[in-house]
Amino acid sequence: MSRVLRLAILECETTLPKAKASRGSYGDIFQDLFTLGLKNLGDEAANVQLQVSKWDVINGKYPRIEDVDAIVLTGSYSTAFDQDPWIVALADYVRHVLESTDRKVVGICFGHQIIGRALGADVNHNPGGWELSVENIALNEQGQKFLGLSSLELHQMHRDAVLTVPSGLTNLGSSTKCPIQILYKPGRLLSFQGHPEFDRPINDELLNVEHEHGNAFDEEAFQDAIKRVDRPHDGVFLSSRIMEFFLDSGKWKAGEE
Repeated sequence: MSRVLRLAILECETTLPKAKASRGSYGDIFQDLFTLGLKNLGDEAANVQLQVSKWDVINGKYPRIEDVDAIVLTGSYSTAFDQDPWIVALADYVRHVLESTDRKVVGICFGHQIIGRALGADVNHNPGGWELSVENIALNEQGQKFLGLSSLELHQMHRDAVLTVPSGLTNLGSSTKCPIQILYKPGRLLSFQGHPEFDRPINDELLNVEHEHGNAFDEEAFQDAIKRVDRPHDGVFLSSRIMEFFLDSGKWKAGEE
């Protein structure tokens, strides 16, 4: 018998023109990534049917939580600790899901920060400054146990960060610029400061647009990031681990016993 996994992707931003033309929305990009991650699990997920819905939370569109099994929060150019009505509403929604339901939650970059805010963490500008392009994330003992690697390479594009670990959660990894990279709660929550869904074209466009606007990082940081934007990264690998988390399989299941 097949198993249906109902995944709601909360779109917190729109893609830039080149990415939109070639890849679609961020919801489309995540759907493609998770479809590939599920396929790479082979026999373990042979009977799993992935049903993806996409929700424009900037304009107040949310799924009924009883209609989904898990939610994913995308990245955004917005600031997770701002008081914009849609950001406050998103944090409230995530808090409700985590405190009042059993649905699983995955957050990416801004989504990772919204989760931190919803659970009472200090979320603010990163003391380490901008973290850009492909960066190394060192995994601690628990992170290595679950992910099966000593470190990850992931695309980054953030100035803000989660600065404290919320009660009941564990941090699984850190980088030289950002100590809290992966938040985890068994059976409920997994979030990443980095972007497993990014690739060279997506991050290259972002870097160039931010650089052209001239209100973000300086020339030296831009040139350094551009040199690293085509480095190999572990986004597809992580997509399979995220799918295992959704399915209660692999080492995530062992960690929940």
